[in-house]
Amino acid sequence: MLNSAAIIESSAGATPPTCFVPVETCRPKNPLIEKLGKFATLGGQEFDALERVCRSRKKLAPRETLLREGCRSSFVFLILKGMAVRYRYLSNGKRQIMGYLLPGDLCDAHFLVRNYLDHDIGLLTDAEVAVIPIRELTSVMAAFPTVRRALLETMVTERAMLREWLLNVGQRNARQKLAHFICEISERMQSLGQVNPDGSYSIALTQVELADTMGLTVVHVSRCLQRFRAEGLVEWLRHQLTIVDVQGLRQLAGFDEGYLHIARDSPGSCASAAARGLCSIVAA
Repeated sequence: MLNSAAIIESSAGATPPTCFVPVETCRPKNPLIEKLGKFATLGGQEFDALERVCRSRKKLAPRETLLREGCRSSFVFLILKGMAVRYRYLSNGKRQIMGYLLPGDLCDAHFLVRNYLDHDIGLLTDAEVAVIPIRELTSVMAAFPTVRRALLETMVTERAMLREWLLNVGQRNARQKLAHFICEISERMQSLGQVNPDGSYSIALTQVELADTMGLTVVHVSRCLQRFRAEGLVEWLRHQLTIVDVQGLRQLAGFDEGYLHIARDSPGSCASAAARGLCSIVAA
């Protein structure tokens, strides 16, 4: 175990952002390799390099703010466990959630280009993050073109998701918005293999977060979920959200997962679940 001072000294003189607590524990294993491996063929040298840059880890509590708008940093942060959200507040206190970060996602890869954060990043669950010195990550990208290309591919996918979110919030009606979001988050979670044998999985998401994501009121979200249940599409009972009719929900949402770059026939995908007629989410 290394103390925070040793970590700072080992990162080529970089200093941690004032909005982040120094890391106290270190270990090498992380999910970034699996994610990048979807976009490029990585070998032993790439594995070792990525494990080294992701060696510093920190555990955080639910509802903590990881980074604040205006933050400047010499590090980028990787979600290892748990879920985080990107969001901004208006002067009247209203919040817009603009993205969900799952294991394997870099919270702030744009720091590689511009050292400034234009939104907040907060945690919905207990989480563990890797703190990656920017200098070390850029060195790995320079040494291994496959890693650089894979990282660029993940950024392209993130931009595609943002465009889909803009379309969702701006043009779909309330029921379509909620249906599309449920389909998307289901695809992403199942692509990570974070499902139980019965097809359910945990996701710390409340109706408040759903409302802030879709630009709706909590009452409107509740009514949509009630209607989904009446129509045999979705049931929410005792914090468990179950997609009863996968194809029906996808049709309502006009959902096509191509922008996520997840193979439709991959094990555990929502499309595969359609063959079973069941896809479940445990909502905290």
